[in-house]
Amino acid sequence: MVGIDGVPKWQAQLTFKMTRHAVVDLAQVFNTSPVKFGGERLIPEELTRLRNALGEIGIVLSNEPGDEKTLAELREMYEPYIKVLSEYLLMPLPGWLPKPKSIDNWQTSAWEVTAPAREEPFRKCMRDANSKRFHAATSELPK
Repeated sequence: MVGIDGVPKWQAQLTFKMTRHAVVDLAQVFNTSPVKFGGERLIPEELTRLRNALGEIGIVLSNEPGDEKTLAELREMYEPYIKVLSEYLLMPLPGWLPKPKSIDNWQTSAWEVTAPAREEPFRKCMRDANSKRFHAATSELPK
């Protein structure tokens, strides 16, 4: 499994398996056939930008020899399904990196005026890796 250094692999594997299973089931429910995987959603330059953006806030993606190949193989297992579901449900797939200063749809409504989002797209959704609670919680997890 290709992941974040310091995070237990079993957690990533379980999450991947459950999510892929749900996506395949949804494709079957809507009677949609997966489309050919072209790998165009995450080109090498975009992966580099993703690694850099996460690295800037202290999250280090695994970067061992063969990781990019493993990541491509994992993506081949689910991307054909999410692509066909995206087309069927008329919901375009997002990019791998958030747009700068974007406001999530849950942060606003037609009746509210909100301040612009801060220029920290990942920090707002990540635990503080330096906190004592984070280290205590992750040290108790099986590796």
